[in-house]
Amino acid sequence: MDMRSEIRKLARIEEGPYPFLSLYLNTKWDDEQQRERIRLFTKNQLKRIYDQLKDREDWRRAFVTDQQQIERFVEGLVRRVYNEEVNGIAIFSCSGIGAFLTYPSIIPFENECFIFDLPILQPLVRLSSQYQNTLVVMVETDSAKLFDVSMEGMMAESSIKSYVPGRHDQGGWAQMRYQRHIKDHMDKHHKEVVEHLTELFDSDKKRIILIGQDRIIANFKLFLPERVKQQIADTFSMDFSEERSKMLRRVFERLLQKEREEVSHQIEELKERTPMGGLATLGLNRTLEALNKGQVHTLYLLTSFSLPGGKCRRCGSLVLIHSPDESSVPCPLCKGKMKTINLGEEMVRSALRQDGEVKWVQENTILNANDGVVASLRFR
Repeated sequence: MDMRSEIRKLARIEEGPYPFLSLYLNTKWDDEQQRERIRLFTKNQLKRIYDQLKDREDWRRAFVTDQQQIERFVEGLVRRVYNEEVNGIAIFSCSGIGAFLTYPSIIPFENECFIFDLPILQPLVRLSSQYQNTLVVMVETDSAKLFDVSMEGMMAESSIKSYVPGRHDQGGWAQMRYQRHIKDHMDKHHKEVVEHLTELFDSDKKRIILIGQDRIIANFKLFLPERVKQQIADTFSMDFSEERSKMLRRVFERLLQKEREEVSHQIEELKERTPMGGLATLGLNRTLEALNKGQVHTLYLLTSFSLPGGKCRRCGSLVLIHSPDESSVPCPLCKGKMKTINLGEEMVRSALRQDGEVKWVQENTILNANDGVVASLRFR
């Protein structure tokens, strides 16, 4: 599953007359009590929402079916019917349009539950932006393992084993010839692995992580095409006998660190670009204006960003609302009626509908000084 493609499909769902239930769960089971806590959390949240809908009988009737579907699914999770390697799951249910969608994650979600007229995407987008699909290559002198890794976990794996002669005790010219012989076999093995890696890369461009001893990685990289080499995100060493789960944990830790470093560098570049009339915006008002014009390439938001806003029911424009009274003010662009919204959620949805990217940032001084939001633009 291409999670980014799936998220864009979710973002393009149009508002309708039926409620959308969004449920995020941490399914990293430490003990049986944790399973029971998830069951109780789900039950309590569904009851809370049912009570919350007492003044919306149309939504409440539709919600009952969603409630039953989700309770059955969560019961299956708790009883180990589904994949035990899943540490988090996002569930979206709207019985009115026949939608029941589940998205597993190897990274746990925080337990959250929402009812709205559209799927709530922020928790899913946040994890997806931090953990990009990656090809991991563990390479040795005579063997290699290739893993296709995503937020959902291990998607595919393959192994390549080649014959490379061992050492012997002769010295002098014989030893030198024998070492060249070994090197030729290692080169042949590395070329075979590179061929397989390049085929995987060309079918679906992804980041690459190389794992192995420095001298072996250096030799392996000699045979990589430049287009593949440019996508190497990281290299490191680890014991090849380590459990796969430990390798995955290490990969995700490194990916998260690299992503944070890259995003910080990108935001610095945006700050430098803005005074010169470059393709960037700093601050909420200018970024909202760019979103409303369809200009945004990448939206950067602090994870703490949380403001009320308004969305025009006619043209879809987003505006900041400073007080509840402003929600009754007509749209400044088309004079249509405004709807009160979670501004961060709708900004994310708007960027995704424009085929833009969204990056969530834990802490950043530039974002702190600019309302918690900046963006790179496609055009002005």
